Amino acid sequence: MLKDFQSTIGRASDVLRNVDSNFEQACLCIMTEAFKRMKREKRYELKWNETRFSACLVGYMRKIRHENDIALRIDLESHLYREKMLKGTEDPDTAPRIDIKISGGWVYEDVYYGIEGKVLVENNWRTRKANKLHRRYIATGIDNFVNGRYSDKMGIGCMVGYVVQGSASEIASKINNLLIRDGRNKENIMLHAIDGCSNCYLSKHIRTTDYKEIELRHIFSIFV
Repeated sequence: MLKDFQSTIGRASDVLRNVDSNFEQACLCIMTEAFKRMKREKRYELKWNETRFSACLVGYMRKIRHENDIALRIDLESHLYREKMLKGTEDPDTAPRIDIKISGGWVYEDVYYGIEGKVLVENNWRTRKANKLHRRYIATGIDNFVNGRYSDKMGIGCMVGYVVQGSASEIASKINNLLIRDGRNKENIMLHAIDGCSNCYLSKHIRTTDYKEIELRHIFSIFV
């Protein structure tokens, strides 16, 4: 009976285990359009935490997906279960969660485009401390890709900065200063424009689990 499904939904062996640059561009295109709509319709508050920003962003991304009849799955706060967890030899409650997970027509659960979001400010603003948020952007954002907690099989990933005070360029400079202070000069985020989005950056890193190079996009969306 299960063989009958091959003609209906296809065979897993026919699906490539890869997220390529074309798929990434589609994800980024949908995301940047979602940002534009959020800001145009003023569907946000500066006091929001990153989860509320990400949830609203996913809502707009799903709407755009439906409007364009694109076969994408866009999930919020997805657990990333490692093989040992699925075999019962590691506690699944320790699985990391990534803010946004986008997958296509493939059936391999470890093939996806991962996006991690962080609230950012240029200077101390209200209750938000700039340096603490910049350091957190690295420690629980960039480094979760570098240490393999996120996108451990993929060579690409994305960070999203929800900027509620200040400028993207100054925030990028301050994050780079922290990386330089840590002796990570080669991992600086560099300006790298994407169509329709000017505050975009790119960084390159060596993943510590397999020593393969990974590229991270950094999209700073200005909400002020």
